[in-house]
Amino acid sequence: MRTSAWFLIMCALIAAVSIYDTALVILFRDHILQLERNPMGVWLLKAGAGDIEIFVRVKLAGTVAVVAILTCLWRYNRRTALPVTTSIAAWQTGLLAYLTFA
Repeated sequence: MRTSAWFLIMCALIAAVSIYDTALVILFRDHILQLERNPMGVWLLKAGAGDIEIFVRVKLAGTVAVVAILTCLWRYNRRTALPVTTSIAAWQTGLLAYLTFA
């Protein structure tokens, strides 16, 4: 398989795990302040007085920014983009396992 196909698959994985995580936030919105483990997420939830709107917007904006930066990196320096994208995709895979099984 070509490296460009792997890059697209990994970007899709990164986005999909982020969307899954966001869906869980929405699903468990009544308890998310007690469930959230990310200190930045807790801070955003407290800044929104427990409302998930700010948290979800920042979370999704971050995902869009990461995929956009990876795409720019891929366009200008594929040799660097592939290991960076692979690392982020591996992290997201770990997050998916944590969200699903922990």
